[in-house]
Amino acid sequence: MHTPSLTEAEALLRIQKLTEEIDEHRRLYHTLDAPVISDEAYDSLFEELVSLEKMFPALRSTESPTRSIGAKPLESFEKVKHLHRQWSFDDIFDFKGLEVWDKKVRNFLEKTLRSGASDVQNFSIEYICELKIDGLKAVLTYEKGKLVRGATRGDGEIGENVTENIRTIRTVPLTLKEPIDITVVGEIWLSKNELKRINEKRTENDEPLFANPRNAAAGSLRQLDSQVIADRRLDSFTYDIDALTEEKIFPETQEKELQCLLRLGFHVNPAFRVCKTLKEIEAYYEEWNKKRESLPYALDGIVIKVNEKKWQDALGYKGKSPRFGIAYKFPAEQATTVVEDVQVQIGRTGALTPVAHLRPVRIAGSVVSRATLHNFDEIQRLGVRIGDTVIIQKAGDIIPEIVSVIENLRTGAEKNIAIPTHCPICNSKVERMLIGNASRQNAPSSDARLQKLSSALYCTNKNCFAVEKEKIIHAVSKKGLNIIGLGGKIVEVLIEEGLIKNVADIFSLTVGDLSPLERFGEKSAEKLVRAIENAKRVPLGKFLFALGIRHVGEETADLMIKKIDGKIQRPFDIQNLFASKTKEEWMGIDGIGEKSAESLVEWFADTSHQELLSMFQSAGITLDMGEEQNETKQTFTDMTFVLTGELSSFTRDELKAIIKKRGGIVSSSVSGKTNYVIAGENPGGKYENAKKLGIKILDETALNQLLAE
Repeated sequence: MHTPSLTEAEALLRIQKLTEEIDEHRRLYHTLDAPVISDEAYDSLFEELVSLEKMFPALRSTESPTRSIGAKPLESFEKVKHLHRQWSFDDIFDFKGLEVWDKKVRNFLEKTLRSGASDVQNFSIEYICELKIDGLKAVLTYEKGKLVRGATRGDGEIGENVTENIRTIRTVPLTLKEPIDITVVGEIWLSKNELKRINEKRTENDEPLFANPRNAAAGSLRQLDSQVIADRRLDSFTYDIDALTEEKIFPETQEKELQCLLRLGFHVNPAFRVCKTLKEIEAYYEEWNKKRESLPYALDGIVIKVNEKKWQDALGYKGKSPRFGIAYKFPAEQATTVVEDVQVQIGRTGALTPVAHLRPVRIAGSVVSRATLHNFDEIQRLGVRIGDTVIIQKAGDIIPEIVSVIENLRTGAEKNIAIPTHCPICNSKVERMLIGNASRQNAPSSDARLQKLSSALYCTNKNCFAVEKEKIIHAVSKKGLNIIGLGGKIVEVLIEEGLIKNVADIFSLTVGDLSPLERFGEKSAEKLVRAIENAKRVPLGKFLFALGIRHVGEETADLMIKKIDGKIQRPFDIQNLFASKTKEEWMGIDGIGEKSAESLVEWFADTSHQELLSMFQSAGITLDMGEEQNETKQTFTDMTFVLTGELSSFTRDELKAIIKKRGGIVSSSVSGKTNYVIAGENPGGKYENAKKLGIKILDETALNQLLAE
């Protein structure tokens, strides 16, 4: 999550709230094995706390969750002290993080060798990659090859005795192939198909469903009746030797350790791979990220370890994690962030959709800044407010949505979301209609049926969506902001999905907002975001055209610019300069008629248009007044041209640009004030009018001579 600017007092309050919330989720996860949020959402909260503590190191308390692992075991369960502390790996989320970790490993080893703390001389590093199964950790102890104890991780030092339950798992050997004393560490997991079967059975019995395989595995392992566990068909993978009989030689590498576990009869995931370069690690990561949906178990990343045991020993541990390993997480499908505002969008059917504008957060590999709230019934169901910390979810190629609110992080400054009575675009009244399986029909808010059926608000003006869509298409066209790749169909999708309400909203779109949409992939989303970024510096005339002021086209925009006294750099400079002008003052500009003047006065008096200019300014739009014209001879200053017919040497737009650059004005109609009519092949009525008025008419040959002067 992008951490906002906070005062020290605000940061302290946020840190305290986060600490309390994280501690509670640690207790639920590690002690009760009954998490209520996903690992990804928990990681997101933890990341925010780490970030705040880095910004305000003096506020990091000795009780901070960032200093410890797990949670204390429940008193009513038998406690088991682990022979060795059970660590957890730090997380990375991208290739850059992998590079940083690799550099730390190499620097630490070099420093260790120079100091003589290790008896190892020259070194080269290779890594081993393993799949990170989303289950729960178990520590298994064998004496003379017989299983004597199975325990949960607990707080890393003390866990809980779940031996009888572990014995029901078919892939956990009760007797090893060698009569040795050994303690191993593995992952208990439940298959996706088994989760489906269990939930179907729980539905029949009217029992609450398990949210995911990890929750089901954890809930099963804590059952007092071992027969229930046996019926649920838990599975396991063993991946580490924690302790070994003294007379046995400990494997020299992690690869040999896995092979040893396999020989002893443990269930070992076969997908491990030794990698000599970071590129090989990244290829392994990408391969399994693509394959993970096809696997029978849930996968949330890969684990990377230094392969050689001697280097693992030299690297050792820090704080709460080993230096020799790292967890490289797959793009999270859930994350936490803050609702900064809620805007209401209008869809093609007239439905009003509330869209949460979020503090930008990375989810599923992309930064997103918006999430749908579907309708106002959903807002009431979630109880979401502006300022709330929320869990958002993005599964596959869909627009992110808000899953739940973390109410414990509220400060009291949050604001309720008002339900609109009028359309935010056309100001028409809205009416409530039933949605879902019910036929769409008028349904007063007092109707009891709304207690069972979801409903949505609809604008009563059937032209509302079309009008706003056309405004935005007009604004982004070549004559306006010239955003390449943003055509009418895409504009329609953006409005329909609730991503934009007006043209200024376009400038805050991210790749993560766009990539889930139909017609988009990652590359096309990146391309459009670049085009949007390039459009942030726009010629003033094009910007005025893009505003869509009635009766103000290219010509009137050019006339307005000609009479500007001073410099305009930011959008709100326009408001400051033009808002006070009267109708008479506008009509005093040669070429601006009564209709245009009236429209200009009305537009700049409208507070919604002032808000639009402010939004443009906040988005970082800068205006170019065409200072480069000073370097071009102003041979057409105060001269008016009219173009008609088909030109072969220039396109219309190219010729208009040339005339404007030389200080001239291009008009759409012939009048007594016209200086030249440029006539190509098949000229129309403008040609005849010019002849009647005695206006000088130039063909392309004469035009080129004029341009050469």
